[in-house]
This record gives sequence, structure tokens and C-alpha cells, in this order.
Amino acid sequence: MQMAVVPGLRVFALIAALLLMAGCQPTVNFTGARVSADQPLPLAKPEPPLVPAKPSAVRGAKVFEAQCAICHGPQGKGDGPAGSGLTTPGRDVIVDFLAIFGIKHEIEKLPSRPANFHVVEQQRLNHPYMNWETVSQGRPYTAMPAFGPKVGYGANKAQTLSDQERWDLVFHEWQWATTPERLARAKEIYETRGIDGQTCAACHGTAGDGKGPKGAEMAGRLWMWKAGRGPGVFTDFNYLVQRKPSQIFQVIKEGSLNRLMPAYGKKLTEDEMWMLVEYAYTFIYEPRPK
Repeated sequence: MQMAVVPGLRVFALIAALLLMAGCQPTVNFTGARVSADQPLPLAKPEPPLVPAKPSAVRGAKVFEAQCAICHGPQGKGDGPAGSGLTTPGRDVIVDFLAIFGIKHEIEKLPSRPANFHVVEQQRLNHPYMNWETVSQGRPYTAMPAFGPKVGYGANKAQTLSDQERWDLVFHEWQWATTPERLARAKEIYETRGIDGQTCAACHGTAGDGKGPKGAEMAGRLWMWKAGRGPGVFTDFNYLVQRKPSQIFQVIKEGSLNRLMPAYGKKLTEDEMWMLVEYAYTFIYEPRPK
């Protein structure tokens, strides 16, 4: 005959077990800490660079001529001799799924038009890393092939180009969204126009490295600026290539949230602000000469 367990006894036993477990938890010895609480922690190490060397639109022009002009055209307008006849691969997720079960299914191959790199609105909504991924992995279910070692799902494979060649290619295409004349005008604005006598170069530096006359003051207020990377340090390749031109334009127009970057929306025209955006990227690549 089994004895019934009193419900209150169960509760008591559960509480006792929890107290015992809490009392047996491991302790932490703070006396052996190697970093004093009075000393600042070291800055995190910067990420490895995404590119072997500074990209060059000049070198990229040669890669483009050899690999891309046949579809995109010599001036990148999407009017190459092979561009009009391009079609999609004629496959999608359903086709690939049915193929697992040995079922052959075909879909219509639709026209696939090459990109026109002179459409600035499209360029301003994409950052360079997006373009590099497209060049590297291809564009799924279009005629755009992959030029990197790995092929994106649904894309075709072309000749493999090195990381450096692909970055050179991206910035050759990127520069079609501006002109040497616009960049020259932007440089003038960057170094001579400003608010309350402070130009862009006063903080960001003439080399875009954040080492202008007021750079030290900014570094004292922003730890990333002190580390030579992050927002406003235009030589930080990893940061800038992952920022859309439209994002940089918004900061120039409205200022930063911390108000360290003033708003230029009432100081410059929209076209002048876009010129500055185009100029900011030139600190991370070698533009084509005039």
C-alpha cells in the first residue's frame, strides 16, 4: 500500500531543492581580473580589409572591356552586341524541385536585359558591396553570370576573376554615375564651402581620413573616429562600401543624429549634395582621369 504524498510537502521539497541549487552555483573571483576598472578597455581590432589593394577604375576599365562590354556595351549603357539576345536560364525553384524526383519541367526563357550603369537613380539605391556580390555570385534567374569562385543559386558561371579584379570592375562601373567635372566641382565645395567657416575638409580632412584641423577634436568625442574608421572617415573601405549613396546624402542634408555633423540642406542645392556624395567614394578608389 502506497502512502499519499501531501501536496504541501511537494512544494516544500521543490523550494528546498531550488535553494540548494542556488547555493551550489560557481562563484566568480574578481580579485584576479587583469584589467583595472579604472583603465579603458582596448579598442576592438579592425576587420580584415575586403579588398587586397585600393580599387582602380583605370584597371577596371580593362577588365570591363574584356569581360562585360559585349553585353553591357563599351560605355556601360546596356547596349552591347550580345545584350539584345540574352535570355533567362529557363529554370526556377519549381523546376529544380521537380528535377529531384526525375520530373523534367521547362519554363519559358524570357528576355534578360543588361544593366545600364548611367541610370543614377538605380546606383544611388545600391552600395558598392551589393554590386560586388552581383559580379561575384551572379544574379539569380537572369543572364548575369558569376565571375567569382562561388555561384549564387539560380545563376550561371562565367570566367573566374580575382577579388581585386572584381573590385576594380565595380568601381569602373560605379564611376559612370558621375563625371570628372562633377567630381572637380565637389572637391571645390568640400574644401571651400561650409557652415560658420568650417568646411567639410576641416573635420573629414582633405584626404578623407578624418585628420583635418578639427579631426583631433572629433576623435576625442567619437571612439570610432579615433580608431580611424566608421561614419565620416571616408578612407574606411569596409564601412563605406556597405553604405548606399542615398544614406550619405541624407546625413549631408539633415545632419547626424548626434548633431556633430551639421545639416547642409539649406546651405547647398540637392545637386551639390549629390556631388559631395559622389566625391566621398573617391577616397576609397582611384577614379578614371579626365
